[in-house]
Amino acid sequence: MDGRPAPTCLLDIVGPLTDTTPSWNWIWKLWYLAQTIYGMAPFFYYNGLAASWPRIRILLGRQTRAVALAHPESITEDGMPLVNAVFTCHPSGMSLPQDAEPIAKPVSVAIGDRDIITPPMSQVNMMKETWKDLDTATEVVVYPGAGHGFCVRVDEKNKNLFQQSKEAEKQALDWFAMHFG
Repeated sequence: MDGRPAPTCLLDIVGPLTDTTPSWNWIWKLWYLAQTIYGMAPFFYYNGLAASWPRIRILLGRQTRAVALAHPESITEDGMPLVNAVFTCHPSGMSLPQDAEPIAKPVSVAIGDRDIITPPMSQVNMMKETWKDLDTATEVVVYPGAGHGFCVRVDEKNKNLFQQSKEAEKQALDWFAMHFG
């Protein structure tokens, strides 16, 4: 992040902004959205892909055991893949099943069933079905009651959050141990 993280005050704002329970809080959502944009705009400017990719390439170099959250075959250097296995928590910005079909490396996904940012569970189930026919190792673990960011953020409504984040951490470590020996 090169010394420019997102403000920690956004932790208090994103919760009410993404709250889906019916209430009069929707009136405040515009205010929360404005605060989120104000806080996140500098973060995305300084940490977007265009700004961070040169730093990432230097960091990763020629390490083939690198971990990335992208289609593994899309970014290569000197013909060598940068990724041998992938693990992602609460993926977003996906278009399913199209983004699930070209998987070429082992992929493990941890996702919450209350995640409003990732694709709906029906599409996640479609992704599971698509991956069943592949020769590549894949797994999708759905964590009940978990929302977006359950592995790294606080959600006061989810009493099992700590346990679920630890299970997702174990899922990642087991996945990489299996593929990296």
